[in-house]
Amino acid sequence: MDIDAPLRNSVLAVEEDTIFPIPADRRRGNTRGLCLVWLGANQNILAILTGMIYCQVCHLSLFWAALAILAGNGVGGMFMALHAAQGPHLGIPQMQQTRGQFGAYGALLVIVVVIVMYVGFTATLLAIGREQVQQALGGPPHQLPVYVLAAAILSLCIVGHGWIERFVVGFTYVAATAFFALAAFFLFYLHALPVQPLMALPSMHDFVAAVSIGVLWQVAYAPYVSDYSRYLPADTPERDAFWSCMTGSIIGTAVPTFLGAYMGSTAWAGNFYAAIHAHYTLPTYVLLGIVLISITVSCTMQIYCAALSCMTLFYTMWPTWRPTARSRGLLAGGLLLLSVLLTIMLSGDILHILNSFIEFLLAVLSPWTAINLVDYYLIRHGDYDIWSFFRHDGGIYGRFNRPAIFCYIMGIVVQVPFISNELYSGLMARQMDGVDLSWVVGILLPGLVYWLICRQADSPARPAVR
Repeated sequence: MDIDAPLRNSVLAVEEDTIFPIPADRRRGNTRGLCLVWLGANQNILAILTGMIYCQVCHLSLFWAALAILAGNGVGGMFMALHAAQGPHLGIPQMQQTRGQFGAYGALLVIVVVIVMYVGFTATLLAIGREQVQQALGGPPHQLPVYVLAAAILSLCIVGHGWIERFVVGFTYVAATAFFALAAFFLFYLHALPVQPLMALPSMHDFVAAVSIGVLWQVAYAPYVSDYSRYLPADTPERDAFWSCMTGSIIGTAVPTFLGAYMGSTAWAGNFYAAIHAHYTLPTYVLLGIVLISITVSCTMQIYCAALSCMTLFYTMWPTWRPTARSRGLLAGGLLLLSVLLTIMLSGDILHILNSFIEFLLAVLSPWTAINLVDYYLIRHGDYDIWSFFRHDGGIYGRFNRPAIFCYIMGIVVQVPFISNELYSGLMARQMDGVDLSWVVGILLPGLVYWLICRQADSPARPAVR
């Protein structure tokens, strides 16, 4: 009898699992907990700042901002939640499962892209944290907040999934209460009202750009959403995992984003710490603490999954290597160091930096999410040989899946004529008065082409999942 088994299987034990299938005796949790995780994951200052983009950068009235928030997060949330439903069934990280679509070595292209995404988002969030401290406390900018946040993030990544999940869920209610209180302060105490007429009609370009923000916010979770659902019991219905994840993520994103849109729609141009401090002292520091903890939550989720993706990358290159909990901690530390160095160099208007980064991610993530979902739901119907994901030669999936790689690269290239942003405007975008539909093309076309290629190919009998 293993007397240490209950301790190892406790949700609050240090996580020993890495990229390999989660054993049945360590599957725990339920769909309600999954919903709360994604509610909590989006209760952060980044969501509020992103909400400000709708009115300050995209020039939408508050009514149209609300429509864009709901439409974008609804569309993107559907794709994101379809990935989440894969976690309980396969029990492995999303990037490890990507080897089933792209092949053992072909998947490295996507893995590198998402690691860059994780590091970029973390650096942006750390820069926001540094800026929030400066706004609240005054004085010249300094890097101490970045170092403190990095230490907290690393600690959570070392202990792993169980602690991260409880930390995120527990913080959900605190952050939601604080952000609602902040919006109420602006509305009822400062009497801050939207500058634009509520129903002012935006340009098509601005509205589509705003919808795209919500789509990407959700699609950006797709490469790692199943990393947090893989601990659910294997018999969890895919439909339940889908709806719980989608509901939590859409509501969790839409509410703070709308609060940010409201604040961005007013004539107020200062920082909200100064506005509060003029009337109350203690709430200013409480709000700053909540904001910094929310940044810790978001960055932890990014770095934890980046470490898992790095494990997949290194395991592909050195298949005799066996990743451990210690490996996760060391990789998380290295990725955090890279993020911190990038943060130190990051300066300028945070809203425009964030907006440009979102536009970049949309182009590279859209084709991947289309190929992954078509392969899982329409081609293989979730029927994968899991242990082939861990073979050096890719097992039945091989080293390279040329159709998937072709469709992924094609999906990026075909977006170029439809891109419209501050840096570049493609031919088709100019003919459509600057409306950016690149993400629509980047999802629909590679997904359709990949489905047609796979349907026409002589496919062998699908292997059973084992």
